[in-house]
Amino acid sequence: MSGPTSSRLLAAGAALAARYTLEQLTPENVADTTGLTREQFAAQFGNLDSYLTEMNRQFLDHILDRLVRDAASTPPGLPRMCRATELQLDLCLEHRSLRLLLSEARRVLPGMAQAFHKRNRTTAMMIGVELKSLGCPNSNAIGRVYCQMVLEAAQIECEAGSPNPALRRVLAEFLANALAAPPVAKTASAPVAAKD
Repeated sequence: MSGPTSSRLLAAGAALAARYTLEQLTPENVADTTGLTREQFAAQFGNLDSYLTEMNRQFLDHILDRLVRDAASTPPGLPRMCRATELQLDLCLEHRSLRLLLSEARRVLPGMAQAFHKRNRTTAMMIGVELKSLGCPNSNAIGRVYCQMVLEAAQIECEAGSPNPALRRVLAEFLANALAAPPVAKTASAPVAAKD
């Protein structure tokens, strides 16, 4: 969805999140905050669910774009992965009210939650690929677990309203330990016993 009206509506996300809870948010609130009419809102998004779903997509795109840009100028390895984690957590805190609103919306809007989980699976795969390139055993599984750990850390920090250095240290240690783990030895398959 593009165009000046939709862009104006989506740009109001932070202002709306600072003023309203999900239960309080209405098309009228969106229209009032943006200086547009409810009819203009309806013409662009139809309903609040579609509006929040698109806002969520743009928020996730914003974070991913920043992470990709930052990664392009940093050599692969543990420092880059730790830097990406710190940046993601910082961006979530920077947009704390909006992230909390979207997190609440994902719990009640199945379509929005589905898109969010799909994005997380893609992110977990990217982490797994990076870990595999660094020789990490079980890279795909660790990528999935680590992705969930970072999401939980972001939620904890946003609810508290400040960074949690101890939690961030645990994330860095998890990655360091994953990369230091020896490869898993392959075991020979046990012969199948013959049936009488």
